Amino acid sequence: MKIYILRHAIAVPRGTVVYPDDDRPLTEEGARKMSKAARGLAAVIDDVDVILTSPLIRARGTAEIAAVALEAENKIEICRELLPGVATKNLLSYLGKFKELQSLLVVGHEPDLGYLASALIGSGTSVIEFKKGSVCCIEVSTLPPIRPGTLLWHLTPKILRTIDL
Repeated sequence: MKIYILRHAIAVPRGTVVYPDDDRPLTEEGARKMSKAARGLAAVIDDVDVILTSPLIRARGTAEIAAVALEAENKIEICRELLPGVATKNLLSYLGKFKELQSLLVVGHEPDLGYLASALIGSGTSVIEFKKGSVCCIEVSTLPPIRPGTLLWHLTPKILRTIDL
């Protein structure tokens, strides 16, 4: 199975008076850049069976933009285990529900996505970081993983935006 891990795009800054942290949406620039990056994402991802997203608006917005580019709008599912601060072991256990699928796109937040990616490749500490809008692909043989998976690629949003369709 291939697991694609995508960090949400640029959102309204933390501490903005108008928005509590959980309600911070993508900025116009963040949505615009993610739309362009999503076209690059569609060029490197053949298909996804399901898109799991954190319930927070900035992650859901990112997932929706990616879903349009991947022609997978009906494949989005809200996943409470992708909320910030949820233990990686809880998320890995939840992902086991999808072990029969071929591919999965996970959209969430740092530092939790870094912990997830690191755990999937067998690291007990966080060794992978995600810029806003960046994505990686990890191949695993089972979920939850028994053996370390393989990091196939990790692309920054700038690289995704330069991929020419």
